[in-house]
Amino acid sequence: MSLQKWGGAVALLEACTYIFGFVLFFVVLDSSGYEAPERYLEFIIQNRDSYFLGYLVSGIVFSFALIVLVQANYQRFKQVSPELMRFTAVVGYLWVFMVLSSSFIFLTGLEALVKYHAIDATQALTINRTVNTIVDALGGGIELVGAVWVLAISYIGVKNKIYGAFVHYWGALVGIAGVLTLFSGLSFLATNMFFEISTAIFGLGQIVWFILLGIAMLNDAPKGAE
Repeated sequence: MSLQKWGGAVALLEACTYIFGFVLFFVVLDSSGYEAPERYLEFIIQNRDSYFLGYLVSGIVFSFALIVLVQANYQRFKQVSPELMRFTAVVGYLWVFMVLSSSFIFLTGLEALVKYHAIDATQALTINRTVNTIVDALGGGIELVGAVWVLAISYIGVKNKIYGAFVHYWGALVGIAGVLTLFSGLSFLATNMFFEISTAIFGLGQIVWFILLGIAMLNDAPKGAE
């Protein structure tokens, strides 16, 4: 199977990891009634294996699939925009590194939480807050890196008429929403619901984008792509 076909297959896999993560973290792991930090920490420890599985799929599987997708898109797009695609590939691999790092930090932090919670619950709470801050910084609080990669792919695709235009216009919308998450930390914007919506648009919109991209790649295997 060509690299183009593999790229299409893993794009669909990316969508599946997103769906799995959303269902697990927002539906199955219902933390209602555990809003207090101490209670939420207990909830995480009680559901340790579920959280481990969630990050294994939505973090680690996603990242390794993304490596293939970045390479497949580079192979397809470099012929029409070699300079920009070199930049785009670096951004894509940087995104892989950030998601992998945040996943490994969470998984190792999870083990530390269980260990220290049995010794000192206050210390475990401090560890949890620290881990959450780092994981959020690398893996979802600001979606800029992933957004720039999606935007670059979408720009080159529209400009050079690769795949269908709707795939790339949708990607541009998703990418812009991701870029906007960068500004959510400004004091006068911190409580603005618009930025929470932008994060949701980026996450949910990517599911659609990965599906559209995967179908387009599977149906469009150019000569020489391997």
